[in-house]
Amino acid sequence: MEHFITKYDVNCPAGTMSAALEDSIMHKGRPVTAGSKILENFVSPLDATVVTKLEAAGITILGKTKMDEFGASGLFGNMEPGAPDSEFRSGAVSAVAEGDATFALCNDYTGAVSQEAAAHNLCYIHPTYGSVSRYGLIHAVPSMDQIGIVCKTPADGLYALSVISGHDPKDGAMFSGSGKWKVESGKLTMSSGRVRVGVPVNVLAWVSDASAVLEFAKGFDTVDFDLGYFDVYAQVMQILCSAELSNNTTRYDGIKFGYRAEGYRNLHELYTKSRTEAFGADVKLASIIGSMVLSQENYLRYYDKAMRIRRLIKESLEFDKYDVIIMPTAKQGDAKQGDGSSAWLHQADEPSPCLAASLCFSALPRLCGLPAVTVPFKGGGITLIGDSNCENVLFSALEAVGL
Repeated sequence: MEHFITKYDVNCPAGTMSAALEDSIMHKGRPVTAGSKILENFVSPLDATVVTKLEAAGITILGKTKMDEFGASGLFGNMEPGAPDSEFRSGAVSAVAEGDATFALCNDYTGAVSQEAAAHNLCYIHPTYGSVSRYGLIHAVPSMDQIGIVCKTPADGLYALSVISGHDPKDGAMFSGSGKWKVESGKLTMSSGRVRVGVPVNVLAWVSDASAVLEFAKGFDTVDFDLGYFDVYAQVMQILCSAELSNNTTRYDGIKFGYRAEGYRNLHELYTKSRTEAFGADVKLASIIGSMVLSQENYLRYYDKAMRIRRLIKESLEFDKYDVIIMPTAKQGDAKQGDGSSAWLHQADEPSPCLAASLCFSALPRLCGLPAVTVPFKGGGITLIGDSNCENVLFSALEAVGL
């Protein structure tokens, strides 16, 4: 796969670190499209804060990687059925997997990139919401947008995290303090004491093969518990993401910037033709669903209820009983088009069949703003989730098993 939608003419000396940027991260004077025709020929007017930090650290930026339009494809599980496991969808993943970049930065609010990374023997780091500046990121779902890291090893991701994290007054959603962990000499301060791993038994009851999760948990003190509201994670994600994506894409009207249709007769037709011709099926579907759940007659029934469940999900977590939650990592594409089933889920007795069933496995850190690290393990994939600003605990757990 050709990873880049825009490849820079740069020289990266041997032995130095290089980074690829998903095409939703602004780099001044360079094209940026967020994978959409609606931003055709749009040039970044500024540098994202993460770009400034990478350049200050002497890391070579190789270019902008391909991505699905506004990252929305993972919302509805409508990936092409039968696609081979070796096929890449994310340019960020392929750039690292094929050795062109040391790591790549991207906004993975659906979890599709993290799942693909694990399937290709890579790691994905999802930082605590508000620990990495989103200034200069083209927003899709602001309450879940967070620049994450695709990398070969946790050590590479750890270094990248130490470079790009830190308070930025240009992002109003950032933590005002330094958090519970800090970086010293390029290394994260590790957690002290033995890590307790929470094993969500109700989640494992849904998957056909939990061997990777159980094998990882063997080396730790474990706490069995039920993960509250897991059966509706996907629906809550679809409602909230569609609502926010619908709001964010209203700014693309064919007038101020980006793609403009031809042959229109009035302003209304200009809006309609430009958006119809430029947006893909996933963004159109998200816009329709978002408009529906935010409408006056449906707001309380769908959006308000989803927000209430989101709060209950966060309140149901008990990080005083465990330090890390371990989850299986569903591969992107497991959801089969049309029948709502998934190879990772049991075919029978499924509490809430959903076309985007794989959303269930990646939703928790995104809904609650928690840090997570997805890694390949024992032929499968696992995701470790920690409390806010407790990345040090996640890396301690990985270090304990030699990852």
